[in-house]
Amino acid sequence: MITFVARRMLQFIPVLLGVLLVVFLVLRLIPGDPAAVLLGTEGSAAERQRLEVVLGLDQPLYVQFVRYVERTLSGDLGRSIFQGVDVSKLILEALPATIELALLALAIVVIVAIPLGIWAAIRAKSWVDVTITVITLLGVSMPLVWVGILLILLFSQQLGWLPPFGQGPSLASGLQAVFRGQVAPLAQGLRYAILPAVTLAFGSIAIVVRLTRSSMLEVLQLDYVRTARAKGAADRTVILKHAFRNALLPIVTIIGLQLGALLGGAIITETIFAWPGIGRLIVTAINQRDYPVVQGSVVFVAIFVSLINLLVDISYGYINPKIRYS
Repeated sequence: MITFVARRMLQFIPVLLGVLLVVFLVLRLIPGDPAAVLLGTEGSAAERQRLEVVLGLDQPLYVQFVRYVERTLSGDLGRSIFQGVDVSKLILEALPATIELALLALAIVVIVAIPLGIWAAIRAKSWVDVTITVITLLGVSMPLVWVGILLILLFSQQLGWLPPFGQGPSLASGLQAVFRGQVAPLAQGLRYAILPAVTLAFGSIAIVVRLTRSSMLEVLQLDYVRTARAKGAADRTVILKHAFRNALLPIVTIIGLQLGALLGGAIITETIFAWPGIGRLIVTAINQRDYPVVQGSVVFVAIFVSLINLLVDISYGYINPKIRYS
């Protein structure tokens, strides 16, 4: 196990360097730079040159990149050009909101998608299967922006049930309040979180449903499942104990990958719903050409997603004891 983890960590080094290079180059290709944004239209050429020297933007690109890599590998993500605050501090302030949103979206995916996938598999080629398949195809094809706007129009503007923007009390503080006998903070937090979480989960639900269905269909055709049925085992036992457990490996894989995708999708969702997380932080920094904030945030997300994938790989051994990390 230790050797496997060490090997995976070594494999992450070139991935991290690739992420650093891509983010660095993409930001430099975007029209405008921090000096131009800071000075606006009234700044002179001389003032702009002086500011570029202060920010280190006068150096050749390869020099800027080498310094950027050195600082990142030493754990220094730099300081925000506009706010003058350490990037790591900004990330840690925004991180809880993003994790809260991603975990709630993942919970919605698991609760909705896995039962639907199992139901579609055991009712294969029936109207239930066809209906679920059509709905999931629509889910995959619908952009997050469109889904979010539709949900806002329906549940906020028309019905008035849920607030359209912002964040209420955090779900973590709401859960703590529940243990003290207070339900209102959690209910208020969920009212603000449910629309962005459903929007974020929408596409992932479709993907997990389709994979769960195909994985279950494959397992249900195997001999040991047929044998269990021939021995008179109840359908519930056959499906949950024999079939689902052995179909779980690819499902766990896709759910782990979807958690990474949810963190990426949070950039769009947090912007739509004015949710104060890392996604909104990145969008604001891009608009301001705040290079250190964008670079630091993207690197942090890349590391976070890689750790999630590592945990998913480690979980394989617990799901299927036959797997050996060698």
